Amino acid sequence: MSAAAMSIDSGSSTQGRALGPIAGVLAAALVGAGGAWWWHDAHWPVDVVRIEGVVAHVDRGALKQVVAAHSRDGFLRMDLGDLRADLVALPWVRDASLRRVWPDTLYVDVREHAAAASWNGAALVSEAGVVFEPASVEVDGLPALRGPEGHGPAMLERLRAFRERLAPLGLEIAALEQDARRAWRVVLGNGVGVRLGRDQVDARLERFAAVWPGVLAPRVDRIAAVDLRYPNGFAVAWEGEPPAADPNAAREGGA
Repeated sequence: MSAAAMSIDSGSSTQGRALGPIAGVLAAALVGAGGAWWWHDAHWPVDVVRIEGVVAHVDRGALKQVVAAHSRDGFLRMDLGDLRADLVALPWVRDASLRRVWPDTLYVDVREHAAAASWNGAALVSEAGVVFEPASVEVDGLPALRGPEGHGPAMLERLRAFRERLAPLGLEIAALEQDARRAWRVVLGNGVGVRLGRDQVDARLERFAAVWPGVLAPRVDRIAAVDLRYPNGFAVAWEGEPPAADPNAAREGGA
């Protein structure tokens, strides 16, 4: 009995000694496999990038370069927040959203600015009032805004108000200007300049709208500019003639 028990004990002891190294090898193998999987998973490549949304103006080459730079971090380690920030910094990009689709696809949904006007000949103002600087300023069909730096959004709102008032008269606005002393000047689509000055701008525009149909429109081919900076009237500069001096306009700051 004691021999059998010893044998069993001995066997048990021998088995334990034999399994010890095996268990150690298995544990090491499992740790190694886990480490290898973590490294492979962390560096899983991005093989497919799908650009969604209407991309009419964004430089696709620059867009691809930004995505490629971030894709080097791998499918899971890529920081989508940083990637979005770099995409939004590109000209014409208003916003971008990103999503990963297992196992190797990145979807990039790009939304562009909608240009509302050019700004000081070197930038554009979006419909949302954001001033941005694309590589080239496309101005065909866009009104031009010219004014002090930082006033682009406010001038866009003024442009919309002027446009709404003049549209019933069949008049379009080609340019809206504000000088350093905040005096306003409108250039109509027909080439006529309208000087509104700095004060009582809305009232002066109403005065212009009142006299345009019957007094000014029949003579539009001869009119170079209309100056409304007078207290109760206006002056007309005819084509080929210098504009008349206005003491009140000079005191106000002109336009």
